[in-house]
Amino acid sequence: MAEIHNKLASFVDSLHYHEKNGPQIDPKKGCFPFITISRQAGAGGNALAAVLEEKISKLHAEPLFRGWQICGKQLRQMLSQDPALKDLVESLRRTEYHSHAEDFLSQFIYGGSSQDVVIKKMFHLMRAFAIHGKVIFVGRGSPFLTRNLPLGIHVRLVASMESRVNRMMPGFGPDPKKVRKVIEEKDKAKAELVKTFFCKNIHDPLLYDAVWNTDRIPIPEIAKLLIEMIRDKAAGVF
Repeated sequence: MAEIHNKLASFVDSLHYHEKNGPQIDPKKGCFPFITISRQAGAGGNALAAVLEEKISKLHAEPLFRGWQICGKQLRQMLSQDPALKDLVESLRRTEYHSHAEDFLSQFIYGGSSQDVVIKKMFHLMRAFAIHGKVIFVGRGSPFLTRNLPLGIHVRLVASMESRVNRMMPGFGPDPKKVRKVIEEKDKAKAELVKTFFCKNIHDPLLYDAVWNTDRIPIPEIAKLLIEMIRDKAAGVF
């Protein structure tokens, strides 16, 4: 945990150093490509991020693929180091995401709460990572928080309920009915959150650069396609 925290903290320090000493980054354009992964519960979002990071690490000879990070679990662990953020981090991790997060986000949007600082710090970090680029976001509203940044690559993963239940059973127990209920609650919570606070339909395919069915396309193949998308995105800018 300390290693992950130090790794991401070093990344944040490099952002601050670049802001002070490097060329000015246009906050409306960004510096390098980044990826956001939206997914149905159990469709393989975290697995895709892990496989993609592994494949990218093997391309270190190319400057474009040096220094990439997964901004998900690491971000949560980093924020957890601050006691003031602990409750927020836990609420984002739990199944009842919407009931807690809507309160936090409402305070962030409408103001008037001591929790404003908590929300602003988390989303400020996410925006800073996205503007710098070379990050992979999994969920947390990342496609909607960053969709005005032109170097973003936004994808969504879907899959059949059967395969999603099978994928999530190791973490939620052997009862398929119980796991199915967990999946339905997670999907509903994500959809309601996106609709309430971003005025978008999470199921709208036009919000993403690609929507992949992980029943039909293996995750390693999707990772390969994303690497080519990163190259194409960078080629159109640099």
